[in-house]
Amino acid sequence: MVSSGKKKAYFLYAQDEQLIFEVRDLLRGKVLKGENSLSQIKLDGNKCTYEELQNALATYSMFSEDILVEISNCYFMEGAGGNPLRELVEEYLKDPREDLYFFGSYKYENDLSKKNFYLDNLKKKINPLCIIESVDSLKPRGVVGIIEEKFAAMNVTMNKNIAVYISEVFKGSTLQLEKELDKLMAYTEGREIKKEDILKIMTLSDERHVMNLLDMIFTERGIGRNLKDILNLLNDLVYRGEKSEMIIALIGSRLRLLFKIKALKEEKGGTQEVMKFLKTGSAWYADRMSKIADAISFNEYNRLFEVLLNHEYTLKTTSVETMSLLEMLVLSVVNSRDM
Repeated sequence: MVSSGKKKAYFLYAQDEQLIFEVRDLLRGKVLKGENSLSQIKLDGNKCTYEELQNALATYSMFSEDILVEISNCYFMEGAGGNPLRELVEEYLKDPREDLYFFGSYKYENDLSKKNFYLDNLKKKINPLCIIESVDSLKPRGVVGIIEEKFAAMNVTMNKNIAVYISEVFKGSTLQLEKELDKLMAYTEGREIKKEDILKIMTLSDERHVMNLLDMIFTERGIGRNLKDILNLLNDLVYRGEKSEMIIALIGSRLRLLFKIKALKEEKGGTQEVMKFLKTGSAWYADRMSKIADAISFNEYNRLFEVLLNHEYTLKTTSVETMSLLEMLVLSVVNSRDM
């Protein structure tokens, strides 16, 4: 679809966001000359105004490449009723520019929300240069391929039926699958993966697991930046029944662990020393934790520990509502990063 170059405007919606990203990245590679191209305009459908999108679609490039306008989170294309942004996108898809590429998308939650009667009807009205498509999630056979490639790249030993079994018990996106495979490999520490390991680790394999919260706060690029997603996941965890006190304790535990790894690395400790400290036989897991620890500066650690101590003290000495305290802790942690 992208490689043929026959389309100038794409609107995709899918349950598996990774599939949207793959098409988007193909289009970027075709249109743009570099990652930081000035001919790329990125908008968020949850935040942008009518004027911002209108101006983007009217922009002309000053360079020898076409403009690429991307707008994510286009949930205004889902429901019934009038919406200025939706009307603008609809009119554009009926009469697109040939010197501009447009890419709009949104992720739907489940099969119940897959059907979009508005978009089905709009498909009949758009210009031949445009395409509106619902992208189906990967079939089990495709998921097996991803699992086998991941294990092969990490030199993980497994029975030939394990990948098939994982594809049957796992429910979620391919982005989430990669995270869960990382956790599975860390848990098994290089030994052969068995069915009981999968059931223990991957029955919790959805985006609502508390370990995902820690992964979003402490990342390989430093302290997490997507505060909205972090708070949404936090609220989902508490709604599901996780205790605020437990989440605060886990955040503190992860922070202390990362700081000790940072200090160990400063003393020229290598992978073997980190593996010994973590009590793991997985060099991959030790290296990943080292990257996360190194991505946070000592100034940030200083601010983070001050925030954590203040909140732990408040938790132990007052009757403050714990969910409010947890939200303030997360806000303070994210705001402790170096700007």
